[in-house]
Amino acid sequence: MPSTLKRLVGLELKANECSTSLIVLGCGLLMPVVFTMTPSNLAQAAMPGELFLPLLTIFAFGSLFLPEQTVEIGAVINSKQTQLWWLYLLRFIWYAVVLAMLATVLIGVYAFLNVGVNLLILWFDFVVKIFLVGSITVLSYSLLRSLAVAYLLPTAYFALCIGYRYLGAVNIMTFMRHRAVSDNWIQLLLAGLFLAISFLSLKSRPVRG
Repeated sequence: MPSTLKRLVGLELKANECSTSLIVLGCGLLMPVVFTMTPSNLAQAAMPGELFLPLLTIFAFGSLFLPEQTVEIGAVINSKQTQLWWLYLLRFIWYAVVLAMLATVLIGVYAFLNVGVNLLILWFDFVVKIFLVGSITVLSYSLLRSLAVAYLLPTAYFALCIGYRYLGAVNIMTFMRHRAVSDNWIQLLLAGLFLAISFLSLKSRPVRG
């Protein structure tokens, strides 16, 4: 099992994750163009992480469920030594790390420019958004088994957060709506619940033949 999993990790990262990750990181370079890097308050500083990162999250985590694109990866999956849900979990961890790194770089830029807000709280806010939106994406696919739905539902949720002010603690525009930081803990708990349901569902899915 360890050697099979190691082989799967190498094949998977080379075949699928690298290109998507480069696109995500490349789009991340647009943040200094679209948003000010010298915000005057917390709401303004939160805009890149609460408006732009969720869109990148939907794009990245939606690709978790793309068909296995190489014969080698298919062979490992079909060997039945590695279940398909392991592949999804590997992809989820990878993209979560990539997006968290992007959030960390953004916070680092704020720190370098001496932005006068609590950067630790802001970083936590950004990471929670990644996990919440990512968990909704995974949950959408795991329950309905539709790639289109995996993109559509989190996008609809994101649009609802922008246009509807009364979602309370589950609105990802936490600091932009001047909500309390405690909302992030509620969102993190929801993300954990959604991920648990998702991967339990995916684990029961038959291996592709």
